[in-house]
Amino acid sequence: MAYSKLNLPASAAILAATFAVIAGLIMLGTPTRARQRRLDDVRVQDLSSISAALDSYWAKHNVLPDTVDSLVSTHLLDRIPTDPVSGLRYPIHLTGARSYRLCATFTQPLDTTDETQYNYYGGLYRGRHSWQHDAGESCFDLTADKPQPGFGGDVINVPSQ
Repeated sequence: MAYSKLNLPASAAILAATFAVIAGLIMLGTPTRARQRRLDDVRVQDLSSISAALDSYWAKHNVLPDTVDSLVSTHLLDRIPTDPVSGLRYPIHLTGARSYRLCATFTQPLDTTDETQYNYYGGLYRGRHSWQHDAGESCFDLTADKPQPGFGGDVINVPSQ
């Protein structure tokens, strides 16, 4: 039985490629986790869009809308955002004359110690609100205020999913 000689350059290349794959999985996580983070970022983008539209509505009418559909009929949103997985609308509850609660179900927590989430996935802050959340259902108690520059009545285009 003949054994082939160990090809040192080929072995080194295989070893380097193996380490690169392992390092990539450690740094970025598995493809499933990366997909979950992207979906959670879409949820944060959606909640931020709804919040900006509610701010604009309140600034124009000095009252929050009776229904979220009013945000489309008054041309503040081009469509009502829905959860990218379930396709259901996000729960929105009016809790006062200017206050409301937005909720979404997230697959992963937004870890405030992981700087890569802020830079790559959109971050802890979008607009003027913190969207820090745990895995599972998270609700955000917000108050309508004057819209930020750039949200002054323009239609907010909700990205397609």
